[in-house]
Amino acid sequence: MSHHRTPHTTTAPTVATLRAVRITGTTLEVISIDRTRTVTALQQGIGCRNFDVLSLPDDIDLYVDDEGAINGSPLNLPLTIIAHTLGTPAVLFGTAIALGCNPHTGDSTSLTDHQLHQLTTAASSTPTPDVIDRLAISLAPLPHIVAILRTI
Repeated sequence: MSHHRTPHTTTAPTVATLRAVRITGTTLEVISIDRTRTVTALQQGIGCRNFDVLSLPDDIDLYVDDEGAINGSPLNLPLTIIAHTLGTPAVLFGTAIALGCNPHTGDSTSLTDHQLHQLTTAASSTPTPDVIDRLAISLAPLPHIVAILRTI
C-alpha cells in the first residue's frame, strides 16, 4: 500500500515588531516598535511630530525629535554621551529611539544583541578621557555641564 504525502511547507512568520531602545534623560529601556506603523510608533515613542535620524556606527540609527533643540526639550546628556562614545559627536535633546538599520536598503531593523550591548555599555560606562574632551567641545556653550563632565 502506497501513501502519498503532500509536502508540507510553512512560511516563516512575519515579525510584527522591531526591538528598539528608548533613551530618555534618565532611562534606557528596551521597547517594541510595531513594524506596520513604524512612523507613528516612533512619533509616539519620542513624543514629537517630526523626527530626524542620526546614524551611528555599526548600523544603529537614533531617531530624535527634529525640533528638540528649539522646542524646549531638555538636553539628553546620557544620549549625547552615548553618541559621542560610539563615535558620532552630536548634542541631542529630548527622547530618542534606537533601531538597527539595514545598510543595503536603509530599512529599520530590530537591534541585534551586539547593537544592544553597544548601547547599554556606552550608557553605563564612564566616558573615556577622549570622549570627555569631545563632549567638552560639543557642549562648550553649556560650561556648567562641561564642568560636571570634567569631574567624572
